[in-house]
Amino acid sequence: MFKKLFLSLTILLFAFGAAADTLRLNSGESLEGTIRLMDEKTLYLESKLTAQELKIDRADLNIIEFDSSARSFARRVGIGIHYRPNGNEENLSLKNWLSSDDSAELLVGYNSGTQDTFGVELRYSRVFMSEGTNDLFYGAGAGIISRSSKRGTALRFYAGNEFFPRSSPNFGISIELGVLRQQDVSNAAQGFYNAVSARYYF
Repeated sequence: MFKKLFLSLTILLFAFGAAADTLRLNSGESLEGTIRLMDEKTLYLESKLTAQELKIDRADLNIIEFDSSARSFARRVGIGIHYRPNGNEENLSLKNWLSSDDSAELLVGYNSGTQDTFGVELRYSRVFMSEGTNDLFYGAGAGIISRSSKRGTALRFYAGNEFFPRSSPNFGISIELGVLRQQDVSNAAQGFYNAVSARYYF
């Protein structure tokens, strides 16, 4: 179920607008504007010259040149999914960029099965290097876990990479590796974990 939801979310998020600088056509002409929608066959451009939306066949495009200005998500909010495969944990993610490098994130997860599990976690991340479409980050998080009638705490330290596709720069895909320490849920446990996230930033 999660895989279908993740795939649907990915397709939906790629369909949102992306900022572009210049479109160069096979005819030698060029257009400037903002990409509003793009699929395999058609691109819809909000032109700077007119108030109308232009429909362009992808076959007529030679190259898309994106805005070369520095990427900044300061004061923007991202919504998406955070998934940890080794613990089979699925969380909704709400990430708020406090500045161009610092962000705070709220994770909320619920899993119904033989044992109902509910978790809330607050995280802080900092970007220490930006390379093209990649942001390298590190951070820490603390949360509360409730499993059936037992409650406990979780503490995480992690590092990872968030990738922003050039065709959809408001969409971020991140992977991370970290150390997790849980206490009082099923005794104390500590170990490594991995995670993948997908978010769209508004």
